[in-house]
Amino acid sequence: MSVLSGILIANISLALLAALIYWQGTMHAEQLRDVRRQFSKLSSTDPVTNLPNRARLHERLTEALESEGPDPALMVIDLDGFKVVNDTLGHETGDELLKAVAMRMTSCLHEKDMLARVGGGEFAALITRPDAEIRATQTAQSIDEAMHAPFRIGEDVINMKAHIGIAPTLKGQVPATEIVRRADVAMFAAKNDRLERVRTYSPAMDEALQLRRTINSELDLALMNNQLKLVYQPLVCARTGKVTSAEALMRWPDKPGQAGSPGVFIPIAEESGLITKLGAWALDQAMLEIKRQKTIPIAVNVSPVQFRIDGFAQSVESALERHGIDPSLLHIEITEGVLISHTGEAQRTMKRLRQMGVKVLLDDFGTGYSSLSYLQQFQFDGLKIDRAFIQQLDIGHTGRELLKSIIALGHSLNMKVVAEGVETEDQAAVLQLLSCDFLQGYALGRPGAADQLHIMTGPEELLGGLTRRSGGWSGAVN
Repeated sequence: MSVLSGILIANISLALLAALIYWQGTMHAEQLRDVRRQFSKLSSTDPVTNLPNRARLHERLTEALESEGPDPALMVIDLDGFKVVNDTLGHETGDELLKAVAMRMTSCLHEKDMLARVGGGEFAALITRPDAEIRATQTAQSIDEAMHAPFRIGEDVINMKAHIGIAPTLKGQVPATEIVRRADVAMFAAKNDRLERVRTYSPAMDEALQLRRTINSELDLALMNNQLKLVYQPLVCARTGKVTSAEALMRWPDKPGQAGSPGVFIPIAEESGLITKLGAWALDQAMLEIKRQKTIPIAVNVSPVQFRIDGFAQSVESALERHGIDPSLLHIEITEGVLISHTGEAQRTMKRLRQMGVKVLLDDFGTGYSSLSYLQQFQFDGLKIDRAFIQQLDIGHTGRELLKSIIALGHSLNMKVVAEGVETEDQAAVLQLLSCDFLQGYALGRPGAADQLHIMTGPEELLGGLTRRSGGWSGAVN
């Protein structure tokens, strides 16, 4: 081989090598860009629902605030009880539920709107169309209505409620982080509103939120310092007038004003999670009283949050064994709020409690939108008619007929029926004629100390001076 040929071959080889290096470099750059695109997508996308995540939502909100377009509005949407679904039914079921919820919410939004999952059971929607606040309110109402239908995930039927907070914006006034905070505050206000599940932010909500946090902190301290107590309100047999059981009610005697009312501090405790400690304390105190008096059953109200805790039934069983009491002397009262999140788990818990011998009653019957369906699905030992229906007796014939139907329904399902909020002798007389089984209310006995309960349960004792006569009741209550 000549020197010239060698040089030529060497040059060709170098050229080929250079081409190979360039090609490899180009491919490497393409791969690098692809990796970057994938990483960017992963960093801005929720892996479960494939929706934008919190970071991407914040970016879009900032862009909207800096753009020349209309003022945006932000919605924060919280799924009530989602954590319990994860804890009781498993994360796989929880993930499938999130996907189904995301699809349902997306169907309520305009194509220009952005739906994101920002964490746990919390979503957010960014509305950037003209009149965004009005559009957000309309969209929130659509989402609220869409959530009424249950979700079927495998063998479980799951009912979810959504609470929605809306934060309108005015460009240049507050940053994106403050808008997110305001939407969160409005959402918490919606969670605490018994009538409205959609609320729009107002400055007064900040003060209310701070007050609730203060009350919760003081309530936790009161529990640790043994400043709470239980009082007992009797239930009487409508036929005989004798005390047959009692309901344990929590009181905070050292807290003045409205904050000391159970109607105020119980919802706050439920919101914060403190209700699990309060509920456990109440169950223990009621069992101690059952062990002490050994005469009549005592009913304890169990919060939806407490009832849904994994192993709740087992904890009740352990407490019964620890105190050495007859399970039939413990009654548990639950509301429909226990049932609407996940029907399957609630049924299993109820079945286990009833197998122990604990009786389970549906409290505040009639206040939910699907009470009748729950009565068909669950085997309650009894139902308690909400006091609102008892007040209807004072209106006229319609109220009486409605109560008659409710009582007949309960009896047809082999349940005892209790009328709550009986405040007058006339109401007691009518309920007795309508074959209601038990009566509870101020006309028959106010909540009081356990010692008073002992006095009321004598073998010949009729409560409060009320005596039964043919056709009704007579006597006066002081």
